Amino acid sequence: MATKIDVKYVDELVKAFLPDQHDKVMQAVEYSLFSGGKRSRPILLLATARAVGGRITHNAKILATALEYIHTYSLIHDDLPAMDNDDIRRGKRSCHMQFGEASAVLAGDALLNLACEAVFSGNFAENGYVEACKTLFKMSGITGMIYGQSLDLFTETRSIEDADAVALHKTGDLIRAALVCGALTGGATKAEIPVFDQIGQKFGIAYQVIDDMLDADKIERSYLDVLTERECREYAERLTDEIKALCDSLTKYDLSFIKDYADKNLSRNK
Repeated sequence: MATKIDVKYVDELVKAFLPDQHDKVMQAVEYSLFSGGKRSRPILLLATARAVGGRITHNAKILATALEYIHTYSLIHDDLPAMDNDDIRRGKRSCHMQFGEASAVLAGDALLNLACEAVFSGNFAENGYVEACKTLFKMSGITGMIYGQSLDLFTETRSIEDADAVALHKTGDLIRAALVCGALTGGATKAEIPVFDQIGQKFGIAYQVIDDMLDADKIERSYLDVLTERECREYAERLTDEIKALCDSLTKYDLSFIKDYADKNLSRNK
């Protein structure tokens, strides 16, 4: 019977790499990690690895864990007063509201460091793992997610290209990492990796378009600065069709789970 890749499964992986420590910063780490996240990125990584390689390797589990640590650290820092200044995350008090700014900063730092520690415990001799590690940290780094955050904070949205640039990097790059790292650990060919990357890019933008529509009353800048609500919906639907076509082009693999995620994105209400 195939392993069910769900929130519970990812939660067990995430717990396995945490140190047995109970200071205030560790409490902030655990509070943020287990606050009701959907675990979409690690689930996509693990499901892609299995779709391509037929099984979930230990290296894939490590990368999925590291990806969730990175995603969680980014949310903690994103909520800080110096950035988005959000008091609530997933219906609960954000980390800095619950534990103070200093603890939140350190919790985010700790999670990024834990991601590094996790990947260094992997088998670097296994095919694709080194490249997957490089991909994970490039996509989350100064030319990836952090670049997107920089654009979001310090530039204006004057065109759809501006909005796409923010969405591609701030949101899309961790989704790209999920699909590309999963494909690499599963043994995808050199020619197939760019297709998984394209799927991730389009998924990230489509996700952010829907997010902006749902949060129209809460955020200062978004796709709604340059598109009407109807145009946003049409853009997300077009991207979703393109995602499905790319999935279908990889005929060796059953990527129906990616298409399902893309469809669910269009209909989500949070």
